[in-house]
Amino acid sequence: MISPSPILKPSFQYQFLIIGYGNTLLSGAAVGHQVAKEVAAWSLPSVISLAVQQLTPELAIVIAETDYVIFVNACAQSYAQAIKITPLAVCNQRPNAIFNNTDGGDPLSLLKITQERYGLHPQAWSIHIPTECLHFENQLSATTHQGCDRALRTIAQFFTIYRQPFLP
Repeated sequence: MISPSPILKPSFQYQFLIIGYGNTLLSGAAVGHQVAKEVAAWSLPSVISLAVQQLTPELAIVIAETDYVIFVNACAQSYAQAIKITPLAVCNQRPNAIFNNTDGGDPLSLLKITQERYGLHPQAWSIHIPTECLHFENQLSATTHQGCDRALRTIAQFFTIYRQPFLP
């Protein structure tokens, strides 16, 4: 009989993880990358910020090392005029249709993978930034640029609200 593998525990704990994702070849879809890179430039000691093309199961170990994770991506819906912040929760019930994606391609599936592999589930949110154009160019539209700025301000507010006091 094969014994089940033990739950692995990550070795280092970050307080915040920002994951900006999307296709960098399309102007508006690259906004998640831009936000992640700007947050990384802040050089905050308890924050790790990643810009990735897509969400993959390999990110689960980094997610398990954090208390809070924020996923940032573009929203190409024509009616979206402001950023949308959505809390993400992984329930302890059997996987349903939303979790049947085992490749980690969406935030909820990736959180579920993290919970199953490491027994950990950080508090998580998704920020969707509106964009009306997805063209092969390097420039963000005015709407997307404003959304990027708003997302950065929102992330800074998260850092203020959810930070833990430093212990001597």
